[in-house]
Amino acid sequence: MTKLGLIINLAVLLLGVSATSLNATLPRASCTVTSYDQVQTALSSCSDITISGIEVPAGTTLSLHLQDGAKVTFDGRITFGFQNWGGPLMVIQGKGITVEGAAGHVLDGQGELYWDGKGADGSNKPLFMRIKTTGGSTFSNINVLNCPEKCVSLRSSDITLSGWNIDCSAGDTQGGHNTDGFAVYNGNNVLIKDSVVKNQDDCVAINSGTNMVFSNLHCSGCHGLSLSVGISKTSYEANVVTNVTFTDSTVENSDNAIHVKTHADGTTGVITDVTYKNIKMSGIKNYGISIQEDYANGGSTGTANGNVPITNLQMINVEGSVGDTATPVYIFCGDGGCNNWSWSGISINGGGYASNCNFLPSGFSC
Repeated sequence: MTKLGLIINLAVLLLGVSATSLNATLPRASCTVTSYDQVQTALSSCSDITISGIEVPAGTTLSLHLQDGAKVTFDGRITFGFQNWGGPLMVIQGKGITVEGAAGHVLDGQGELYWDGKGADGSNKPLFMRIKTTGGSTFSNINVLNCPEKCVSLRSSDITLSGWNIDCSAGDTQGGHNTDGFAVYNGNNVLIKDSVVKNQDDCVAINSGTNMVFSNLHCSGCHGLSLSVGISKTSYEANVVTNVTFTDSTVENSDNAIHVKTHADGTTGVITDVTYKNIKMSGIKNYGISIQEDYANGGSTGTANGNVPITNLQMINVEGSVGDTATPVYIFCGDGGCNNWSWSGISINGGGYASNCNFLPSGFSC
């Protein structure tokens, strides 16, 4: 008799349970989920889970709170039922986890059923996905289709996302709005690379965090590679962004290519040590580079505020073209709000309006 058999027989004697029922509770190394009602059992029983072709009921969150070091693979078409509510449609949590997509899979948020051209100001639309992980987690080759509103909310440390394809391009003609690609809150040691975002809001929006790199992104139809800092009206820590790099990325057919906005109606904060390097743009409608310290309530107030000063902002090799309705470079800083900027290799052609700057970075003539 094996050692495992001896343990089972001992349990039978001491606990009065059958060997069959005890075996049924032993963790399995892997399992495949083919219906929503199997999810929670799989999470508690398996460390290698394949979620294949399920339909998530309307008004329900697919909650994947994984064991440390667990792996999840998305396979086939995973559909989220339609209902007007706040969501999120999916939450993924864990430490040192691996999440990946099998070839041909898609996570379908059915955004076309929600879109009304008004985004957050219209009918109630759920956030698509929230990620809360630590411990060197990785998310690779994930295909997201038609987020109802914001796509991925990232509240994580020590995480890498690669090979993502976020496609809300149908919203260009069907009323998609506020479909931010990646929104980062309080991120630390974050790497997002080799990914495509087609949407109708920020390709990337950083609200707070430190030590982040965004590399080889291709953004289309969006509002740009963005910092949106100062949202919190009470917490300085929630309004801090430090040590961020955007590199080797392309923005096309979008409102803006680069957008740094500080919320004039928020509390104090800081943006420091941010670099945009090797950024290419084309088909830009509003601004090639827009840096404004007068943002509030979704727009410009016309009165800049230095409550979130921007220091050590570098732009290196930012080039391309903007359309006839666009301004190549726009800088609007509050008193003491902009310091120690170094720009080089800025070459933005076109535009129906001249660049407009009330602060001049070193190495750049507006």
